[in-house]
Amino acid sequence: MNKPSAALVAQYVLRDGLKEFVLLPIWWYSTGLLLMLQWFAGSIKGSVRFFALDVWVKNLFVPMYGEESISGRLISFGVRLFMIIVRSIGVAGLCVLVAALALLYLLGFPILIIGIFGNLVGMI
Repeated sequence: MNKPSAALVAQYVLRDGLKEFVLLPIWWYSTGLLLMLQWFAGSIKGSVRFFALDVWVKNLFVPMYGEESISGRLISFGVRLFMIIVRSIGVAGLCVLVAALALLYLLGFPILIIGIFGNLVGMI
């Protein structure tokens, strides 16, 4: 059985490594960006589910504890409206955080390249 020589292995590793290095920016802004956008959209949907905002909105006009009087309905409406506002602020905060992460993803690769080349120039 013939064993591959070290030169042949090094050639394959260098060629594949160089190919992956050259294709990394293309992947980062095409497939990688699509995957991250899907993750971000899932995070926003998950935050709505986490805060149960849709449940609160759906039950806005339903009286709490089966209280059918006018004052009971007004109090239920006020409490639910307040909770919808507070939970909406939470969802908006998470949306801002996700948008910041998306911006960081877009700017991360150029910052990484600038850092690498800056350190390489500093070593010379």
